[in-house]
Amino acid sequence: MLIEINNECDVRYDHEILKPQRVHELIERVKKRTNDGRRFLVSTSFGGGTIPGSNVVKTADYLLLHGNGQGKPEQITAMIDKGRKVEGYRRMPILFNEDDHFDFDKPRNNFIAAIEGYVSWGYFDYRMKDESFDDGYQSVPVNWSISSLRKKAFFAKLKEITGAEAK
Repeated sequence: MLIEINNECDVRYDHEILKPQRVHELIERVKKRTNDGRRFLVSTSFGGGTIPGSNVVKTADYLLLHGNGQGKPEQITAMIDKGRKVEGYRRMPILFNEDDHFDFDKPRNNFIAAIEGYVSWGYFDYRMKDESFDDGYQSVPVNWSISSLRKKAFFAKLKEITGAEAK
């Protein structure tokens, strides 16, 4: 089971153990816990574009990055490269669990840049100002159907990347 300790630990927390300098202590605590004899896999995230420090990288089981605010695919590539150069990095998964940029109609976008870097990319699709109920998967109430141009473009790009056949 993957667990994220303290989403965006560098953004707005008052307690010292929730902040970047000490959040690795919480990661270590949770890593000592088991469920059915298996240890939890644990990490934390920072605000968009921020690379975790060595204290987190040395302790975490995977790097959890946010591409929010990174409007160019080159910025995603740079984040991947920087993450792999942090002291303490070892072969470990890198996951973008938030990225609010789409451009699925372009030959190169943040999704493609992540895949090219051999990391996962999380589709962060919230309903933007003045959009309808059909837009956004992260906004409550949610229309879970593929009901907007953005959702359709994402799934078309996913189909293209995976070579999936329509059913």
